[in-house]
Amino acid sequence: MIFKGTNTMNVTKTLAAVAALTTATSAVASSITVDNVAQRWPWNNKIDITYTVSGGQDVSLGVFARIVFTAHIGGTDYTIDGVHDIGASASDGQHTVTWTVPTGIRASGCTVTAQLLSADNPSGDDYMVVDLDTGTVSYEGLLATQDDSNARYNGDATYKTTKLVLRKVPAWAARSQLPNASTLSSLTGYPTGHSAYNSSSSATLKNSPAYWQTTRDFYIGVFPVTQRQYTKIFGTNPSYYKSDITGNLAAHRPVETVSWNELRTSGTAPSEAIPAGSSASSGTFFQRLNFMTDMYFDLPTEIMAEIAQRAGSRTKFPWGDSADTSFAVTKSDKDGLMGGSLKTVAVGSKKPNSWGLYDTTGDVFEVCLDDTSRSDLASAPDPFTPASDSASSRIARCGGEHTKYFSDNTTFCASDRTSRSPSEKNSKYGFRVAFIVP
Repeated sequence: MIFKGTNTMNVTKTLAAVAALTTATSAVASSITVDNVAQRWPWNNKIDITYTVSGGQDVSLGVFARIVFTAHIGGTDYTIDGVHDIGASASDGQHTVTWTVPTGIRASGCTVTAQLLSADNPSGDDYMVVDLDTGTVSYEGLLATQDDSNARYNGDATYKTTKLVLRKVPAWAARSQLPNASTLSSLTGYPTGHSAYNSSSSATLKNSPAYWQTTRDFYIGVFPVTQRQYTKIFGTNPSYYKSDITGNLAAHRPVETVSWNELRTSGTAPSEAIPAGSSASSGTFFQRLNFMTDMYFDLPTEIMAEIAQRAGSRTKFPWGDSADTSFAVTKSDKDGLMGGSLKTVAVGSKKPNSWGLYDTTGDVFEVCLDDTSRSDLASAPDPFTPASDSASSRIARCGGEHTKYFSDNTTFCASDRTSRSPSEKNSKYGFRVAFIVP
């Protein structure tokens, strides 16, 4: 994450030597150099660390590494865990990460050294993982392929029960980090909207094409929040169609029948921050999650949700222009489960999109921050400012309606929108967690 507006401080270029990482065939001499340390302008508590790795991790060979930095400020050393604190990549090449200096500490005169160590998992910040038992937040890099990472998270039930896993959508300038970077090369920004629906008489389908050159990274859930994850944080399961525990398709179903107000706080506008919570066992879902992690998670804006859903696609559906039930959860799927008694399907039941995000089409609608005052996404000032006016309803996206078969395909198109009251509870609506990198 390279940020503009930095002012270089006392720079240490220290060879922090370290360990030798063993590949499948031989030992490789490994090293890491800290190239630059820069304090954010105008003199806040964020430090950008630029470093170069040689002989680092090689995910194609299953050789993983991690970095431990030491910041030296005023005679005191501060340990920075590259995995748990800042998502530092240990792959070969030059990288920049940002560390937030502890509150009350002046960062002036900061120097940094580093160690390169072996690890069990790939380092990097492609994924954020939240431990719902401890509130610990850590980062993981992409495996050798996106498919490998998809199998890792979809195949392990802990990422649907006791952990939340979020995928990074990098700032547009860093789109080369994405697995489908080559398909983004012809675009001028992350796409939303679709011209085929400009003349539609339906108000839900009037999103004209727009391209967003995001200037900040954001993370968004690989899955909609499941009933077990919600219960882990909130203590109760409000869902109408509850999961069972037999290990079938219903075992990890999305939470639903929870209102927008119960997720954030009653009376807050979309543009207002969620009030700080006082404990991990009181307040709304996000108040509890944010207190536990000491971070600020929230619902995504409507634009963030569509950017993530499309994963760079400009087609009618996130995967193309033709109906494909291998990607979308439909009424046919729901009716076919256990004699038709289930009305939602377990997360991860269908194929993910190009960025490894599951269930972006079908199953439950996902509520967003925005109200309905913005009729066309193209009029938004940026992707991170939600529509917030006098409208009483809130936007929901990603089409998932119990009564719809795939032939009703406008429900599933990538530019589709619907709305609900912020106090409404309905078994059609779930949500996905998001985090905007400061």
